[in-house]
Amino acid sequence: MEILINPFGEPSDDWEEQQRNKQSLLRRLEENPDGNIPAEVGVKNIGRGADWHVVSITILSTATGLFFAIPAAHKKVRESLEEWRRIYNEFSRLLSWLAINSPIYYPDHYLFLVALLNLDDDTEASELEYLGFHSIPEDNPSLEGLEALIFNFKDGDTIESIAISRQGTVMWHNSTELSGENA
Repeated sequence: MEILINPFGEPSDDWEEQQRNKQSLLRRLEENPDGNIPAEVGVKNIGRGADWHVVSITILSTATGLFFAIPAAHKKVRESLEEWRRIYNEFSRLLSWLAINSPIYYPDHYLFLVALLNLDDDTEASELEYLGFHSIPEDNPSLEGLEALIFNFKDGDTIESIAISRQGTVMWHNSTELSGENA
């Protein structure tokens, strides 16, 4: 699972600052009170033309227990809801402990958890069927592959759609009844 952090703001060529950020994150991961988090930390160029430097943290999933997969279409959420909630809480606790003060671009898996747990506040998420997701087109070509996502779930005769920004915030939530002319 890869997390991208933008500590440099605009495109930067300050190699020493990039290395300081990288080493600081590696030390923090090694000092985690819950045990060392095996991860690879590096500086990565993203964007069209690859001229935007971000810090990439790749958490090695098999060692940390943070691995999860977005379920196959039509799988009932109830089969994994409590486990996903536990993973979300562990992941959020790790990010809080790292105290990252720069914009973060979360992976699709984490955005799925944000969507699911936000829907659980408004619906009975254990009754939802996951239908899939798609990205929202992004105006900034440097963010290609890092677009916001819309997740769709079925709740009886209702489709629940929720848009999550790449920074993990809910952009909007819509419910569509599948009765009458919408069916």
